[in-house]
Amino acid sequence: MSRKKDEAGTFELLTRLPHQIVSLAKIEYQNAKREIITKAKRAGIGAGAIVVALFFLFFMLEALVIAAIAALALVWPWWLAALVVAAGLLLLAALAILGGVALIKRGNPVPEETLDRVGGDLSAIGEVRVNAEPPVPPHSSREMPRVGEEGNWR
Repeated sequence: MSRKKDEAGTFELLTRLPHQIVSLAKIEYQNAKREIITKAKRAGIGAGAIVVALFFLFFMLEALVIAAIAALALVWPWWLAALVVAAGLLLLAALAILGGVALIKRGNPVPEETLDRVGGDLSAIGEVRVNAEPPVPPHSSREMPRVGEEGNWR
């Protein structure tokens, strides 16, 4: 089978291979970078939408507080209704703070169980006794010891 003049031979193809691998790696790097940038832009837009929603949610909560004051103002004077609603919000904030502090205290980031296991492993390793002297072969000649078929010195 003969090749055409415009077709490359084996050695020419082999010399092109490193350059093609480097080119492929660069192209894949650019594709990965482009994909990450696209996904990061989408995530940024999504985070912006969440911030806008939280902004409107904050004002909605203010409107609910005003509505609660207005509803209580039908029964009590407006200043008393505002004080009762403020006291309720203060109570809710205090409960949230106490709950958060309790969770923080309970959520100690030190992996105590793992440290205990590692300490146990280290103490077990420390108890292992290692022979300081190498085994003495049973013969007294100066030639190097050889291992037999069963793994014994001979």
